[in-house]
Amino acid sequence: MGDNVKRFSMLKFHQNGSSPIDARNQDVSTVDFRCFAQTSDPEIVRPDIPNGFNRWCVEVFLQSAPGLSLSNDLRQTIPKPYYEYWPSLLPQDQLPLRIHTLWGKKTTTDLTPPATTQEYSRQQPSYETSNPVDLSTFGETVRAPLGYMVAGRSGDKVSDCNCGFFVRHDDEWDWLRSFMTIDRIKQLLGPEEYEGKGSKPIDRFEMKNLKAVHFLLHDHLDRGYNACSTYDTLGKSKYTDRMRGYGRIGY
Repeated sequence: MGDNVKRFSMLKFHQNGSSPIDARNQDVSTVDFRCFAQTSDPEIVRPDIPNGFNRWCVEVFLQSAPGLSLSNDLRQTIPKPYYEYWPSLLPQDQLPLRIHTLWGKKTTTDLTPPATTQEYSRQQPSYETSNPVDLSTFGETVRAPLGYMVAGRSGDKVSDCNCGFFVRHDDEWDWLRSFMTIDRIKQLLGPEEYEGKGSKPIDRFEMKNLKAVHFLLHDHLDRGYNACSTYDTLGKSKYTDRMRGYGRIGY
């Protein structure tokens, strides 16, 4: 590519999975290699030009990478426009509200903005649990996936990722709130997904009546679904990945 690398706003190469020793068939032994590129210059990603991204990164496999095969569905090599979006605040008077009746006598009624408004802080309260219980008091432990005891749900809010964990029984609540700290989430994310100093903040809060601990991972999903460069564009696998994480679970 040479200096053409500078023409990309995002350029990533992903290895997805690994090939086990003595794989039982070719499907199991095959590893997906993904090239991800974004640019404001549409010419560089046109698949029909000889000096462009398609030739540099795709067709080069014929001369350099034994065992590399292309899918016969090349639709993903065709560039498409993408956009980034983010939540923001707008004045009420800039958002006219109207009611349209679609049956009987069709009318349109304008609504005036509410007279009483309040601007809330952008930063929600974040806190660790009060009076945490010493985990050693829960008795013997066994190393097991967190999902053996804990259920949950995760998902995207633009570039942020919500990830909530809950237990079913009252006698598990003290353990969950004491175990699931912000540092625990960082540990479960690992060094590649949480880069430590300088990383985006993680908010934590509790919903006692639901026996749930909830986390908000700021800007964890790149720039949102449409512009995201990772596989987990909707944040749905964040929960399942954490549930596979092993820890010392008390009974």
